[in-house]
Amino acid sequence: MPAKKVAALVMASTLVGVIGAGCGTAPSASHPPSSPTASGPVSITFMEAMSSGTLKTAMQSLVSQFEKSHKNMTVNLEVEPSYGVLKTKIEASVTAGQAPTIAQAYEDWAAGYANSGAIVPLNSYVNGSHGITAQEKSQIWPGVWADQFLPDGKIWMWPFNKSDFVMYYNKTWLKKANLPVPTTWAQFASDAQAVTSSSANTWGVSIDPGSSSGAANGTYFFVALIRAYGGHLMKKGKPTFDTAASRAALSYVVHMYQNGSMKFGTNYPGQTAMGAGHGLFDLSTIASYYYNEQAIGGKFAMGVASFPKGPSGEGNVMQGTNIVMFSSASTLQKNAAWTFMKWLSEPAQTAYWATHTGYLPVTRAALPLMTTYYNTHPYQKIAADSLANARPTPPVAGMAEAIGALSNAIQAATIAHQSVSHALATAQSQAIQDLASAK
Repeated sequence: MPAKKVAALVMASTLVGVIGAGCGTAPSASHPPSSPTASGPVSITFMEAMSSGTLKTAMQSLVSQFEKSHKNMTVNLEVEPSYGVLKTKIEASVTAGQAPTIAQAYEDWAAGYANSGAIVPLNSYVNGSHGITAQEKSQIWPGVWADQFLPDGKIWMWPFNKSDFVMYYNKTWLKKANLPVPTTWAQFASDAQAVTSSSANTWGVSIDPGSSSGAANGTYFFVALIRAYGGHLMKKGKPTFDTAASRAALSYVVHMYQNGSMKFGTNYPGQTAMGAGHGLFDLSTIASYYYNEQAIGGKFAMGVASFPKGPSGEGNVMQGTNIVMFSSASTLQKNAAWTFMKWLSEPAQTAYWATHTGYLPVTRAALPLMTTYYNTHPYQKIAADSLANARPTPPVAGMAEAIGALSNAIQAATIAHQSVSHALATAQSQAIQDLASAK
């Protein structure tokens, strides 16, 4: 996740409410602990990137509470300052034979670790005697549950910090212009064009299309748009960047770019343009909420809505990491690690994490514990509901690089005036090379 998103989550966590009458404390220890799968004492290490503000304190508070209710288990946090550093440290520790017990990991990282044998599948833990029940499984958001699998059909990850995309809009401007809050991408384009004026220096939305070296929010908006048109990024193990759905999605972007209702920029340009009163919309993750409010500075009312729908419904992109378990750990450590991982995902703990960090709960069973919070933070409920439609990027090694090819396609079809078909054919070819290189 970009540093700015992490900072946004830190800011969000300072303003959030508490669960029921919890008064800001960690989940109560009055309920029985998760079924222990390790006899102690045992110590495990968790390498993670929750390194500042209340991201850090919420993580420390949860670990403290876990250790109080699991007195034979100790969790040592190895905190890294960013995801980039985290990835480097994980790889270095594995090479040196000093891997942590567990660590945060993006899906494509996990695919690479699994390919090299550095991590273990979790099926025996999830489905074992101390695993989760069918009822508990049914409460995990479908997209979150699917995110734990790699293409081999095995569970290699466990959910941790999740977010997704929402549509921010200038509520005051939209009402003054007598325009509807768009519920479809067709309405979105219509609203955007209606407010576009070169003389007034106004337009619909600004996005960062990203680049081959790194996708940005604009790239992920495009991925969501592809899904809204019924497309996918991969099928049967191969990238599907050049399909009818992708061509329809890119044609949509080209049309908005050409009529001036969509502009490109860098460093969260949608937030900047909306805050300055130039752009009507911003398409970003729920983590951007407080930065958007800061950019607006009270000049107008900001609204939040789920992503509009396309011909195939709402497409969305899940963001955030999961937890993986390393094969070098002892059996005792692995059992303790699973106990901790499972405990983190239980309703009370994921609700506490969500209300103190701005991330979303990984299970619907947490929602009844968050009623008070959602009453004062309704935008978080909108984002949580959108998890039902959010899917991660495919969990394949090299996918992060491959998605950079879509960033190139967006710019090729707009700025460079290439045909949509040619731009996507090039992206498809590059994606194949990226995935092959990562094997």
